[in-house]
Amino acid sequence: MTIELRDPIHGPIPVSLAELAVIDAPHFQRLRRIKQLGFAELVFPGAVHNRYLHSIGAMHLGGRAFDALWGVRERDALYRRLRQSVRFAALLHDIGHPPLSHAAEALLPDRAALRPPGLADLSGRASHEDMTAKIILDSALTPLLERVGAQEGITPNHIAALIDDEVRVPEGTFDVDGLNARPALHGLVSGELDVDRMDYLLRDSTFAGVNYGRYDLDWLMSHLVMLDDGEVWRAGIDIRALPAFEHFLLARYHMFQMVYFHAKSDIYDAMLRQWLRDVGDVARFPADTEAFTSCDDAWLLRKLRSSTNIWAQRIMNQTPLVLAAEVRRALPDELRAELQQELESEGVAHIFLRAKPVLSRYAQAPAHLRSNPLLVRMGPSVAGSRERERIEDVTELFDRYDKTLGLERLYVDKASVVRFRERLAQLPGH
Repeated sequence: MTIELRDPIHGPIPVSLAELAVIDAPHFQRLRRIKQLGFAELVFPGAVHNRYLHSIGAMHLGGRAFDALWGVRERDALYRRLRQSVRFAALLHDIGHPPLSHAAEALLPDRAALRPPGLADLSGRASHEDMTAKIILDSALTPLLERVGAQEGITPNHIAALIDDEVRVPEGTFDVDGLNARPALHGLVSGELDVDRMDYLLRDSTFAGVNYGRYDLDWLMSHLVMLDDGEVWRAGIDIRALPAFEHFLLARYHMFQMVYFHAKSDIYDAMLRQWLRDVGDVARFPADTEAFTSCDDAWLLRKLRSSTNIWAQRIMNQTPLVLAAEVRRALPDELRAELQQELESEGVAHIFLRAKPVLSRYAQAPAHLRSNPLLVRMGPSVAGSRERERIEDVTELFDRYDKTLGLERLYVDKASVVRFRERLAQLPGH
């Protein structure tokens, strides 16, 4: 039995009773109270959508993408188990995300306090991926996942393994036709062409009221393929979908330029980071996963509202520092140091920010460190090529955008804006 949830992006989304039980759990319901784009609503008033609906959308696309990869294989018990594992993983990929924005990740507890299952190195601050693993594998949600997954032979470890490639599962868990399909399925949830990005680009564009994140979802979906590289199964696309994939990458790149790194929301994120550095453990998220369910946007805003810290007051009173200069290249170290000294000596509140949209973090890594590549199935008309190629060997887009200039921004208090704009007006690239 299934029900349908109405989604403004994908239309009716079929949801099974097992999935609905997970959606109704307090750990997932918390995502209703976390805005997808944090402070972006101060620039794009419609951007008040939440991570709850984004996660359901990602689950829906996970099922579609799996069916495309599975192709003509028989839809048997293995199909049902792997497909449901992908849908659960896509549904839960954001369950450990902090409120407001990635800036609040600094509020997560230390790994030693959280103790994410299977993590050998407990040094440093936990990430939202660590919190996600903890909630899936060691919380009150875990027995629920065990219960709803039992019919298809799915365990919480199977779900976590498709979100985090370091989670261990028994050998053969994801084997298809004698080869391990975990890299392909993991790539659907967290990869170069994953359902997380597929959903948030369309969703963020719609609610922000912009067109930059739009791409040809249906063409990409209809040309997803599962390819073996001789050792494992990997996710891939048919060569006919290469232009659509390049458009997908550019859509994300342009969303970073125009929405995610917008100068106004960027300064609010920066002021939040300044506040976090000042207050330290006063606003720390609890390591207890059940207490974490109350840590939503309202929880964090209450902390900010009750704080006497100047950065908290600027956030709550909506009196941010003002953009004085935006330079399309990094400032020389000497000039930056000179400006820093001048600002500090005059007691001018200020923040320097650097923003550099990245086309692809996968392609940024050195070739020998690129894990789980996206493959391209080459057509018969492509002379002299192998049957399959790595994506970076087929498109020139990665190289073309490798040297894209970033932005360096200087924000100062309102009273100092004119003076520092004049001071910096002659900089190259201003």
